[in-house]
Amino acid sequence: MTATEKKQQAARDRLAELGAAYEAAEKAFEEARKALNEGIVSVLKARTLGPSEVTRLVPYERQHVGRISKAAGIPPLRERTVVSAKKTAGGETSG
Repeated sequence: MTATEKKQQAARDRLAELGAAYEAAEKAFEEARKALNEGIVSVLKARTLGPSEVTRLVPYERQHVGRISKAAGIPPLRERTVVSAKKTAGGETSG
């Protein structure tokens, strides 16, 4: 094996090692994200903490916590109060 071939093989080995480390980190991140999302759903379903406090404790923005909650089928703490959100049967807004 020539010096050039040795360098090329060393580069291949290094990139393969770094790629494997990246994939392992990505897998660990995905598992941590899934566990965090499940924890958020659990806390919100039990009404232990409200969405605002959950948002202060996790690395997600309020809207993302809301999306996680909605996807899990958790009803909001209170009804929407915006008049335009309340439609009558005829499709007109009340008020």
